[in-house]
Amino acid sequence: MERKSGPIVLRDSVVAIAVSFLFFYLGFAQFFFVFPLLLLSTQLGKGVSLISIAVETALVVLYVVLTSSGGALALPFALFELYIPLSLLAAGVIWLMTEKKSAGLRLLFSILPSALFFIILYVYLEQDPALLENIIGVYEDAFEALLGPFLNSEMVSEEVIGFVCRILLLVTVSMIVPLVLCFVCVTCFSYESVLHSRESDWEDRVARFELDGRVIWIFLALWLMILLTRFVSMPTMAGIALFNGALSFTVCYAVQGFSVLCYNMRKRGRRIRSFSFLMILLAIALFIPGINIVIVLALPLIGVLETFIELRK
Repeated sequence: MERKSGPIVLRDSVVAIAVSFLFFYLGFAQFFFVFPLLLLSTQLGKGVSLISIAVETALVVLYVVLTSSGGALALPFALFELYIPLSLLAAGVIWLMTEKKSAGLRLLFSILPSALFFIILYVYLEQDPALLENIIGVYEDAFEALLGPFLNSEMVSEEVIGFVCRILLLVTVSMIVPLVLCFVCVTCFSYESVLHSRESDWEDRVARFELDGRVIWIFLALWLMILLTRFVSMPTMAGIALFNGALSFTVCYAVQGFSVLCYNMRKRGRRIRSFSFLMILLAIALFIPGINIVIVLALPLIGVLETFIELRK
């Protein structure tokens, strides 16, 4: 790696931090906001990238604290707002620090801060049920405001509207950790694709990605427990935690399913780059209704089947 002068390092770091913060501020680009900071390591080294992530973390926390409203709910709402960005920043640090580990372990380690943060929030809210109900009430009001133009209040009772909003809130919270994991996968894979773009064996390594065979038993156990909740009642937050765990492992098997598809495409002579293929799948999943459901279900299914049936021959 060519050594660059101090002013150039400072300039590039400031630009990366500014672009990253802009992605965070825009909201819809937040899933990609750690990528510019990781990219610094390809030109300036891992140390510069880690320092930039630390600076970005401080900026994000400061921004959320300064823009948060006061009152009794200020702290929990600030924690909710910081959940995704801090999880992604921590994942970026772990991804850089575990470069010698296998991809599967790096993925597992990268999601641990998100899971730990979720557990902390869970314990914090479980100790104060009244606070939890107040937070749920605020988010229900927000969902009701969003759905208001589509619901006829004369035909639908307030109880039904409240029930629908609560269900939407529970579904959203039940997917928060796997959502972060999806963001981590896209960000880290994009970074690795740039880092190894000139290496001839990179595409082969992508096509050979495979989870440890023992992970399947955790995956199956979690989904079995979810099925059992139809017959055994459990606290709402425990059910949410269970769904987050099961869906997170489902995302991991979707990554394995993507690898299987890449392998078979290369075997049949289609030399499309894995990164380009991922972008195509993301575009379809985001913008083409109907087909996106097929992709969301097919990728983890292929990944699970690979555990029992050899799909890479």
